[in-house]
Amino acid sequence: MKNFESNIELISEQWHTLKEDLHDGVIEYDDFEKMIENYVFFNRFDNFFNETCNFFEVNLFDIKKIYRGVSGEVDLNFYERMIPKIEFAKGNNRMNPPGKAFLYAGILGKDKGRDNSTVKKHVVKTVLKEIRAKEHSIATICQFKINESAKNKKVINICGDSNIPQSDSQLTRYIFENAFNKTAFEIDKDKLSFIMANVYFNMFSSDKIFKPVNTDEQQVKKYEYAPFHALAKYISEKGYAGIMFRSTVHNNGTNLVLFDSGDASVVPNSMEHINTSDYL
Repeated sequence: MKNFESNIELISEQWHTLKEDLHDGVIEYDDFEKMIENYVFFNRFDNFFNETCNFFEVNLFDIKKIYRGVSGEVDLNFYERMIPKIEFAKGNNRMNPPGKAFLYAGILGKDKGRDNSTVKKHVVKTVLKEIRAKEHSIATICQFKINESAKNKKVINICGDSNIPQSDSQLTRYIFENAFNKTAFEIDKDKLSFIMANVYFNMFSSDKIFKPVNTDEQQVKKYEYAPFHALAKYISEKGYAGIMFRSTVHNNGTNLVLFDSGDASVVPNSMEHINTSDYL
């Protein structure tokens, strides 16, 4: 556990250095050559990503339970309210700077065979937490679907795996149980790489890096989100349509960000008004 936590501290320090220089204009968020050469975080992430990204690709068309929401009552025929528009993209969000209309949604992480009602409640809770909806209020939610034109696109899942233990001794046992080929009496290198990549994502997804930003102050958001903007641009440049990442405000919640909002659309007749207290 100590090594896990010390590694989080190390990654966090590397992340902070990048954040400071991005915010201060020492480097631009899309100058990857310079970032990879001069910043330890991006140098390590680039090496790691190039070696393991194929393990974490998710076909966009396979993501089925996608919800978005806004606070208050919206006309149930006003689908356009749920679709990000470039003319309104004036603020800093976690993965996009001003001028980029990314689509954010709550989705199901791992499918554990739960019924549709349970899945909806879990995903909608993520959505309501993300929009900072208050209890005992009304919100409008809707379901999204991936468009046919985007069915062959892929996203990257950086959520990690919370089932992987953090202590060295337990991790060693986990690797032996899940990556050791007892027939060949050797470690399966692909399985080991998959496990260790998830360990990295578990560290990266910690609240030292993916921390909630509970403010409307754009200067604070610009500072805190600067390295995420670089990360999203990097993953976009690698040819991916978006990112699956852990919610910072809902335990076990999963978010999806799509770089092109045209990759998804509202499911007809899925808009509804809800009492937030039924989900929060």
